[in-house]
Amino acid sequence: MDIAPRAAGAAEAPSLLAYDRDHINELLNTLTQLDEQVGQPVPKRRLNDGIVGIEIAPERVVETGRFLRDVLGFELLSCISGVDMIEHLESIYEFRSISRNWLVQMRVKTPSNDPRIPSLVSVYSSANWLERETYDLYGIRFEGHPDLRRMLLEDDFEGHPLLKSFRTTPAVVHDRATTQVDAVRAISGEQQRGQERVVLKRLGQGQQERIHPGMTTFGNEAVFLETGQGVGSDANAMHGYTIDEQYLDPAAKPQEE
Repeated sequence: MDIAPRAAGAAEAPSLLAYDRDHINELLNTLTQLDEQVGQPVPKRRLNDGIVGIEIAPERVVETGRFLRDVLGFELLSCISGVDMIEHLESIYEFRSISRNWLVQMRVKTPSNDPRIPSLVSVYSSANWLERETYDLYGIRFEGHPDLRRMLLEDDFEGHPLLKSFRTTPAVVHDRATTQVDAVRAISGEQQRGQERVVLKRLGQGQQERIHPGMTTFGNEAVFLETGQGVGSDANAMHGYTIDEQYLDPAAKPQEE
């Protein structure tokens, strides 16, 4: 019983059909058609939130995607993501049937040393940017993609940040957390004195430093020493630079007695 009467024209309560056991069993029975299409039994399992998971070999991705769309009525490819399992990479696809309220998750395994999966752009146009994002962050190459290039990081960025083997450069050493020191030192800020500002260098590439991949390069150390930009005051210490005497104004130096 509602505490307050529902206003006229108010939205109906969301349907829980996707979580119904019989509804999910119907989807599992329907997915058995994939076995004949692929030519071998397709692993299927019931996941949380009314999702059914299947596992497909890379060479069967396009065939399976077309079968899900044309035969089983999955009109939408809503998501493509990656997972680094160390010994291999996985690309995870989310297909949704809006008309029948079904959701299928397809997992595709590919070797970590040469991750390649056929592109689904020819079947689902939504795969365009989804595959580019997965390539950018995980390095999985989607063969047949019309424009496979980075979309979040700069074109000259080295590596793929969501791989577990990815290491930021330069290496950063942090001081102990303030919770590991006594309260007096933590409040006084003594523990933070001389600590490197890692935000400026966290996604640095080699000797070049960027605040984040979307901003321009400040310049490497050689350019810095050549131009002298930023040298001359203690305020520049936050950038990790030290004062070089050769760039100071001679007139500003204290006169020796």
